[in-house]
Amino acid sequence: MATLTNILKKAQEHADAASFPSARLFGDMQPLSFQVNTACNTARKAVRHLTCVEFEGWEDRDKTLDWLIARCENTAVQLRCIDSKQVEGKEAVMVELSFGSAGTKHLTGKDYVLTYVLPNFFFHLQSAYAILRMNGCSSRKGRLLGAVYVPGSLNSTIG
Repeated sequence: MATLTNILKKAQEHADAASFPSARLFGDMQPLSFQVNTACNTARKAVRHLTCVEFEGWEDRDKTLDWLIARCENTAVQLRCIDSKQVEGKEAVMVELSFGSAGTKHLTGKDYVLTYVLPNFFFHLQSAYAILRMNGCSSRKGRLLGAVYVPGSLNSTIG
């Protein structure tokens, strides 16, 4: 969540920042706001499926970058409230995913995290990053590396 928040904050520096929430990579793809909301929802739902902890609701909106940043920050705060003991040993717990008319899928907690949560989260994180880059944001790969990125170090040339 920190990485997503970081790239959104960098986007605020751009002259056309107000247009970003509705920006898309391609006409038939979902906008930045959808990418951010889905990344947040994916993280929150993962915790819910594994721990049965329900988080306070958060409306999916697309008004401003400030709102999207607040959404990410709120999600991060909620995730930090989960004690690691609440997710330990959940590898074998069964998770049911509903895909509407496509049916349901049953996965172990481990398979759920490895084959659904992580790929889905990183897909939407990368999509948000790509939308911002396509629209002229100067954020580079280093910002996607999050905690690995060290400003002023050798890898700052990619950030």
